Amino acid sequence: MLSEGKSGLFAQRNDSLQPWSPSRLEPLPEYERLSVSESGCSIQSPSPQKSYWLSEIPHQGTSPFLTNNTNYTVFRNVKDYGAKGDGSSDDTAAFTAAINAGGRCSGGTCGTGSTGQPALIYVPQGTYVVSSPIQLYIDTQVIGDAVNFPTIKASPAFAPSNGSVIAGFDPGQGSTTNFYIGLRNLNIDTTSVSINSTVSGLNWAVSQATNLIYVNFVLAPNSQHVGIQMDGGSGGGGSGTFLGDLTFTGGLIGIHLNNQQYAFKNITFTGVATGIAVQHLFVGTFQKMHFEDCGIAIDVGQADTAGSVSLIDSTADDCAVVLNGSSSFLLENVHVTNSGPLLYVNGTSRVLGNDLEDQTYVIGHLYFNSNGTLVQSMGQSLPYTERGALTDGDGLYLAKSQPQYIEYGADSVVSVKNVGARGDGQTDDTAAINAALKANAGCKITYFPHGVYLVTDTIYVPPGSRIVGEVWSTISASGKAFANERDPHVMFQVGKPGEVGVAEISDMLFTVADVLPGAILVEVNMAGSQKGDVSFHNSHYRVGGAADSRTETACQTTGSPCKAAFLLAHLTPSSQTYIENAWLWSADHDLDGSYNQVIGTGRGMFIESTRGTWLVGTASEHHILYAYQTYNAQNIFVNMQQVETPYFQPIPSAPTPWKPNATWHDPDFVGCGKNTTEPRCRMQWALRIVGEQTSTINIYGSGYWVFFNNYTTDCGNNNGNCQDSVVDLEKLPEDANVYLYNLNVRGVEEIVTIGGSDGLAAAERADNPGSWGGVLAAYLGFA
Repeated sequence: MLSEGKSGLFAQRNDSLQPWSPSRLEPLPEYERLSVSESGCSIQSPSPQKSYWLSEIPHQGTSPFLTNNTNYTVFRNVKDYGAKGDGSSDDTAAFTAAINAGGRCSGGTCGTGSTGQPALIYVPQGTYVVSSPIQLYIDTQVIGDAVNFPTIKASPAFAPSNGSVIAGFDPGQGSTTNFYIGLRNLNIDTTSVSINSTVSGLNWAVSQATNLIYVNFVLAPNSQHVGIQMDGGSGGGGSGTFLGDLTFTGGLIGIHLNNQQYAFKNITFTGVATGIAVQHLFVGTFQKMHFEDCGIAIDVGQADTAGSVSLIDSTADDCAVVLNGSSSFLLENVHVTNSGPLLYVNGTSRVLGNDLEDQTYVIGHLYFNSNGTLVQSMGQSLPYTERGALTDGDGLYLAKSQPQYIEYGADSVVSVKNVGARGDGQTDDTAAINAALKANAGCKITYFPHGVYLVTDTIYVPPGSRIVGEVWSTISASGKAFANERDPHVMFQVGKPGEVGVAEISDMLFTVADVLPGAILVEVNMAGSQKGDVSFHNSHYRVGGAADSRTETACQTTGSPCKAAFLLAHLTPSSQTYIENAWLWSADHDLDGSYNQVIGTGRGMFIESTRGTWLVGTASEHHILYAYQTYNAQNIFVNMQQVETPYFQPIPSAPTPWKPNATWHDPDFVGCGKNTTEPRCRMQWALRIVGEQTSTINIYGSGYWVFFNNYTTDCGNNNGNCQDSVVDLEKLPEDANVYLYNLNVRGVEEIVTIGGSDGLAAAERADNPGSWGGVLAAYLGFA
């Protein structure tokens, strides 16, 4: 993510910890030990619960890299800070007290960095009246009772009149560095505020690794109220990846959208004058949207407001206009009833019939073959996208919501600390975590209280595993097992090849404790008995940039990026994986201090799966060889992916500091020697699709951004050409069913290249202006 800079050091850092040299685990006698015998496992049958297990389990989370961390509280119930939730008392001060406790403040500027003071703010059932905005900070999750959603209700005297009930944007950081903030399981109600007020339910000017799900926005009917605004001041609205599973009722605007890119999923608007009003957007993909009784479902506005919009698997009923504005549009499987024009462009209604059910329609620049022939379309139907094995029972793309296990009680949840894991950033927790996962498989939900869990060997996740973290609990690779790039080693392995079952991972973070050239952070081998059984939700990857790793201080030499990790995520041929809301980040700046970060992670995400892969709202940034690569992969669905090239490239030029490994089908960049702009050729590929057995890869919306050459050149002012090419299609059959819809670039000369670094330029930015530099509505050269 493009940083706006940060000064100061982690003044309260616990320097006694050395995560690169873990100590041997000793049992913790104060914790009740969990039996690991395979015969003693039992779990209650799913049944309705009166309350959410999260409020009833022991709370053992710590912040190990914070000085005097034993006195620091991660889990905070707002009622312990004086909140009443009785529908009449003013609970504003209680929420503020819960959020600020422990010396927390805006932007991580209290000497604790961005990662030093995590907080989970728990809101029990009730109605909590507030008279002014509730201000959140980075590294904060607000979670309501998932069984009985609490309501946060603006009082009639709420002030300021244009404020937000919840201020999710932390003003201590720019919007593009508002990371690690979460909000879920709430009703936000503005119905008591004057209908003439411009109050909003939430200000969400945030960026990657944020989590907004399961929130109902209840706005006064026929009012000027807004559900979500994205106001980060002069810094813009942020650089987001995902939000979903929301509802909006009443009001003027549901979402006032102002952000670089977003994946939206499963959102319902009822009785809203305008469901989504776009102020600024480069890439937006809208999946399973539902609009009812709306004036305009999505209002994109005039040219240059939005780079591209993809609307898929969605419905509209009783709306005057479904989609209004001017942009690069992709509409697919949109079912419309009792509504006016489906599409209104530049003041003109487009005749599309009543509906686009099981149809694909585009407006923009199209390529139907690999010879670089451009078709400028003012609107046309295309053959319906081949969906292969990617749909659920009703023909829609699979969309799975983050599990919360509300049908189970606290006795079904077991902490890894009950087996002796410490999560203290110093102790080797490998054996304890593996013991817990073995014992809990098919039996219990495994809970990781917040902490940094060092592991010196592979963590094996067996079928039947359900894993939940707390404010992004961290698993961190440490030790010599991960040191050899010629024999890379997996830190977190989901299943073994051929295994089938359930594995659900939520609210976790994966990293390295040291410079480990042989570390593969996550490998998935398991497939589900049903689609979506193997899934990751709100779980992220971070290499460098934080006090919990030696990479923060060891990788500072300009021009010499350190080989901090081999590969972040590997989806093997036997895997079948649903991933929602994931940020695969090699740090470009320091979250906890002012150390220079020159991180050279080898690879982002490598996909070989053929059974099904769903990527919903993912980002992969600053890797040396590639951000996303597929090899002979089949059945991949993407709802928006975002990429940034390393800011230091092409100094050094890729593949430096790595040596390409043919076993891993790495790009070798040897063709760059034939290129007159060789330095700009030797840079990270955003996307490589490789292999003669490739089939059915459907990407709806992508943003591939290049900001700098060697940190200094502004790629927006260098005629847009800081990198030769970003998308590589190699050795694909002509009928591979590869569909690239709404592909957006910045600072790139060739948008699509066929055949690697010395291949054919199949689509060039100069021929396809728009968005943040260039945009294609569809590249179908191998469809």
